[in-house]
Amino acid sequence: MRLSNEQALIIQLKEGSETAFAELYSAYSEVLYSFLLKLGVQGEDCKDVIQQTFVKLWEHREGLKEGLSLQSYLITIAKNDIYNTIKKRLVAQKYQAVPQETDEKALQLSEVRDLLQNILRQLPHKRREVFTMSRIEGYSNQEIAEILNISKSTVENHINHSTKQLKGLLKKTGIFFTALGAIVFHIV
Repeated sequence: MRLSNEQALIIQLKEGSETAFAELYSAYSEVLYSFLLKLGVQGEDCKDVIQQTFVKLWEHREGLKEGLSLQSYLITIAKNDIYNTIKKRLVAQKYQAVPQETDEKALQLSEVRDLLQNILRQLPHKRREVFTMSRIEGYSNQEIAEILNISKSTVENHINHSTKQLKGLLKKTGIFFTALGAIVFHIV
């Protein structure tokens, strides 16, 4: 839809005529509304984009060119506003989501580590020492045997018993062993 007196209204708008602005708003706000609905913009977002588009038209009225298709100009402003809004939202979501997830994971990991430390304290001293050296510090069974001056089979025996005991204690606390397996044996 193009107004028959559009060019005259643009000239009046450039001179600051609020009446011309109101007439252009009346003529093109519904066109913009239909366009935005086709793009999937709904409700308040639609009203915000229309309002922002006409605010920008008013702010930049002095730079309007003669012969300009105002409908195309308004649609371009609206599209750019939508794209910028979407881009801002995506960036905001990206930067808001990452720290929250990281904070949650760090908190969960911290809680699991505290729980593991409490459970390890319940093991007999030698089993706790062997388990810690094997699963937390990463020593091989042979290295543990040499450091503690015990046989490799005794090291394996301590690891098997401590693992069995840890599974039982984890089940008692209501935490599934399989969910914590990677944390208990590889991360802590």
